[in-house]
Amino acid sequence: MTTSASDSEEEVLVYAEFKDTVNIEKYKNIHVLGIDRKNPVIQLDDTFFTGSFENPLGTYLFFEEDQTPHCDDPLFDKLPEKNLKYLYKTTKLLSMEHAYVTSKEGSDIENKLQQSSESETIEPVTFENLEEALETFKKDKQEYDDSELKPVINS
Repeated sequence: MTTSASDSEEEVLVYAEFKDTVNIEKYKNIHVLGIDRKNPVIQLDDTFFTGSFENPLGTYLFFEEDQTPHCDDPLFDKLPEKNLKYLYKTTKLLSMEHAYVTSKEGSDIENKLQQSSESETIEPVTFENLEEALETFKKDKQEYDDSELKPVINS
């Protein structure tokens, strides 16, 4: 059974504009999710961006480098360093914004964090003078040293 390339993958050219300054060349992995949806997501390594399609003024053009440039008159025509040839045009713009992860209200994690912060309230300690503070810390240290919870020292 033979399958053609069009059955397994599709190439789509999209003009994406990032609101933040993004140097896309520094990222190793780029994933585009939901390009056919209302709000696609672009993942650049561990950074996520969400976007929406817009209709900009004008048209965006895609070019690729021409590997075989030609000139009509080799005597008078001067070839530039880089030659481009037209590839595709689009009238759609994908406007992307940095996505921040937030927890949902009423989630289990949020409830656990709130319960642990309530149970671990630390009362403020006041001392009359420096000697009283030192004696209290020495007494607490002695109680810690005498308890069964001694640190394990690996040799």
